[in-house]
Amino acid sequence: MAETSKIILNDLKEISEKLREFYEKLSGRTIVIAGGAGFLGRYLVLTIDYLNKNHLSEPCKVIIVDNFITGSRDWIEESENIKLIEQDITKPLEIEEPVDYIINAASLASPVFYNKYRLETIDAGIIGTKNLLEFARKKNVRGFLFTSSSEVYGNPDEKFIPTNEEYLGNVSCIGPRACYDEPKRIGETLCVTYRDIYNLPIKIARPFNIFGPGIRLDDGRVVPNAVVHALKGKEIPIYGDGKNTRTFCYISNAIVGFYKILLSDRNEIYNVGADYPEIEIRQLADIILGLVGNNEAGINIKEGPSEVYKKADPNRRCPDLTKIKLQLGYDPKINLVTGLKRFIEWVKEEKNQGMTPTSKENNLGYINNCRLCGGKDLRKFISLGNSPLANNLLKEMDEKEEKYPLDVVYCPRCKTCQLSYTIDPDKVFRNYHYVTSTTQTFRKHFGDMAKSITKEFNLGKNSLVVDIGSNDGLLLKGFKEEGVNIMGVEPATNIVEIARKDGVDTLNDYFNENAAQSIIALKGKADVITANNVFAHTYDLKRLVSNVKDLLKDDGVFIIEVQYLFDTIKELTFDNIYHEHIYYFTATALNRFFKDQRMDIIKIEHVNTHGGSIRVYTQKEGGKRQKDSSVDKVLKEEDDFGLNDFVTYKNFGETINRIKDKIKSYIARAKQENKKIVGYGSPAKATTLLNFCEVNNKEIDFIVDDNPLKQGLIVPGVKIPIKSSEALKGYRPNYIIILAWNFAEEIIKNNIKYREEGASFIVPLPEPRIV
Repeated sequence: MAETSKIILNDLKEISEKLREFYEKLSGRTIVIAGGAGFLGRYLVLTIDYLNKNHLSEPCKVIIVDNFITGSRDWIEESENIKLIEQDITKPLEIEEPVDYIINAASLASPVFYNKYRLETIDAGIIGTKNLLEFARKKNVRGFLFTSSSEVYGNPDEKFIPTNEEYLGNVSCIGPRACYDEPKRIGETLCVTYRDIYNLPIKIARPFNIFGPGIRLDDGRVVPNAVVHALKGKEIPIYGDGKNTRTFCYISNAIVGFYKILLSDRNEIYNVGADYPEIEIRQLADIILGLVGNNEAGINIKEGPSEVYKKADPNRRCPDLTKIKLQLGYDPKINLVTGLKRFIEWVKEEKNQGMTPTSKENNLGYINNCRLCGGKDLRKFISLGNSPLANNLLKEMDEKEEKYPLDVVYCPRCKTCQLSYTIDPDKVFRNYHYVTSTTQTFRKHFGDMAKSITKEFNLGKNSLVVDIGSNDGLLLKGFKEEGVNIMGVEPATNIVEIARKDGVDTLNDYFNENAAQSIIALKGKADVITANNVFAHTYDLKRLVSNVKDLLKDDGVFIIEVQYLFDTIKELTFDNIYHEHIYYFTATALNRFFKDQRMDIIKIEHVNTHGGSIRVYTQKEGGKRQKDSSVDKVLKEEDDFGLNDFVTYKNFGETINRIKDKIKSYIARAKQENKKIVGYGSPAKATTLLNFCEVNNKEIDFIVDDNPLKQGLIVPGVKIPIKSSEALKGYRPNYIIILAWNFAEEIIKNNIKYREEGASFIVPLPEPRIV
């Protein structure tokens, strides 16, 4: 297997020694591990691989079954004895060869993920378990292990702690954790039923708070969360009062327990974990701070990010291990401090898993501090619910999709507005459906921009313009026509292919240090660097600007174009909020940020794209160009309007809920009258608008879009199909809702014939109206 971690190798050596009595039971057998790419599954697989290489007389074959909803395939290297089946266990498993053992470790154990994938968690626990049990019957297996959870005990009464296997639980079937707890309980019921009816060798393990190498650093569980924050020098978030208690079990202890249960002659239920020490979460954080030794880190007692932590977090959780110790000789030798030391060393060792400053993992999940200034007093003023990725259009109606919180918070310290939650940028940008050249509006906009900048800064054949997030190269083609050297940087591989075919030199990458140095080596330093509608998309703006300064000539200019929050508030265009846009800028916030990066804003222009944007010109601190009067003018206008006062943002949040009700009323009234409604345009903002307003394919029959990359796909969340404009011919809709409302004038003009046939156009924003 592709595994080089010294910590993990040491763990595997210890595990193998404790399983010596079972070598012959594993030799020459085949084991199916469902969820084999997850945290527990990874160690279960690696253990067999280690035994094959060092101890077994005949190799034990492992078949990994995983759908990779949260697991990682990076470490999996298929071989003669390791086979991978990428499959959801809610579908029946088909394997021709004999199977001796099955471990069902397929589940979403982290509150962050089972809260996000609630139905998937339920299906995996119930349908998936039943499928695997039927498969076990068919194969007449020697052992079937169901990895349940200590969550089946819920929040035990004090007199049942330590908790033994006979305790029946104190669990809410409708609580915030129920989507995880109840499938585990029903899974156990299924297992015991199959044991009794079909005489299957069923074994059940109930793990208690396992941690160790391989656990996702963004999954929200207390140990990885605390270690990551401590290593970064940040405050460890402790939810509630921090007085709830747990015992914590290092992964190698648990793996030994799982295999002892699977390979024993007993068909029983066993707790697996550590029964000492039972400590408060605050005390755990203190221990981690001491082990990490980062004086900049601390502890922050705060309210939990969801109901899972607020209302349903058990007060105490400690197992009674008497049964597994006496019957199976289980002895969790690796104590808490030793386990924490190993885990911390592994996190340091695996820098690419989230601890380097450039790592995208560093920015995932909920934020505790402002990304730009570190301010802690973040104030939420918009909540659009859980929403899918705006540009991740679906191919099939039943395709599974991910949804993430879409909330905006305000930082009173630096006046920056930003999303409260960020996700892996590869999920958003590596395969992208937005193409700049689709509309005449943008073709003219960027053509005019290229001409204006070329003239203002006297660019010529010896000048270089670099465009960050260059998309299909539309802006750069304008500079090329002016005789200027060009270079694009674009992470979306499918879009890069379009740009290169059109003769636009483009690096297929994010604008990182390597990209900047590559451009310098290929073409020298830049006279102008542009970033249009990508600056607000960037996780680490400080690093981006640092790379810009390296690439930019001393007298060069960095020009960004961002959607203008001032316009968004004035014009009520809240559908500009989606996961690509991490930041929502005012000139005031940008001015503060650039000063901190030792750059000066020298000019601001207001432009009409995306419902209102600003083009901001900057230079290195102390540059030769004089500041234009537009800068102070815009800053004053923002202050006068109240953009430095949180009340303005709070009022905006309340207003958009009123607009939502009005849009829903329009649609509902039309459907009551049996009217046919279609949509026009499927920009990213349409995903936000439709999902927030809860308007789906029962209300809108389909959406037409002129972008061929989107045709044949489906708007996520609301599941509305996207078609070409040919679909309108002969359909005779009663209403056409213009989802690309910023192009309403152009769309109505180009489709005036449908109005002549009796259709009306609905323009949902800035204020819903029928034209």
